[in-house]
Amino acid sequence: TNMNKTLTSNKDLTVAIVGTGNVATHLMKALGGKCRLIRILPRTPEDIPSSTDIALIAVKDDAINEVADKIAGKAGIVAHTSGSVPMSALAGAAGHTGVFYPLQTFSKGVELNYSEIPVFIEGDCTHTVESLSALAGLFSDNVIEADSSQRKQLHLASVFACNFSNRLAGIADMILRDAGMDYKVLLPLLRQTISKLETLSPDEAQTGPAAREDMNVINSHLDMLKEKPRLQRIYSDITNEIISTHNNH
Repeated sequence: TNMNKTLTSNKDLTVAIVGTGNVATHLMKALGGKCRLIRILPRTPEDIPSSTDIALIAVKDDAINEVADKIAGKAGIVAHTSGSVPMSALAGAAGHTGVFYPLQTFSKGVELNYSEIPVFIEGDCTHTVESLSALAGLFSDNVIEADSSQRKQLHLASVFACNFSNRLAGIADMILRDAGMDYKVLLPLLRQTISKLETLSPDEAQTGPAAREDMNVINSHLDMLKEKPRLQRIYSDITNEIISTHNNH
């Protein structure tokens, strides 16, 4: 569309990012030099200039409503960056509202390749979807339209894939520290685990004692965890999940 052309070549596009956290920090970097960027502190959202084309609210989920109320009427389009909050949370914040959800785990100070981050877009009309998609296209090669219910599923799926797997690495760290070892010895294994998923489905890539139903090893692991009932339960639940999935294939 015409809109996309003007946006991508247009340094006059004014984008305000409300927030000081990980997402806001990375969006400032991803969009740096590609449009006119303004950083707005969540404490003083009223500082937003009324000429703002797009305002991205990148604050904690439970603060989105309050920020949206305070910037009401100042920006052409107001969008939030949350995975689990519906677009309706922005009702009344602007003539046009939407969602600009980058699916990535953001930590300050950790470099990212912004071009590969998928950005999921929702908007109240075609114009909003096109404008937010063009903005996402300034850094991402992977811009996808998704509604609020799809985004909730995405968020749930990413908690399992990312947050839970990171916690499992944390448990591995604990186990290795007890043995006087460093969890970093696991990094080549973890890298391979992820890179296999480029060519295999997670089910096809599954290995280990549960996939082989090697009860001797499983029972010996459970025995090693008997002083740690919570970890024993996690081990047992995930083992059962793998066994039942493999039996169904």
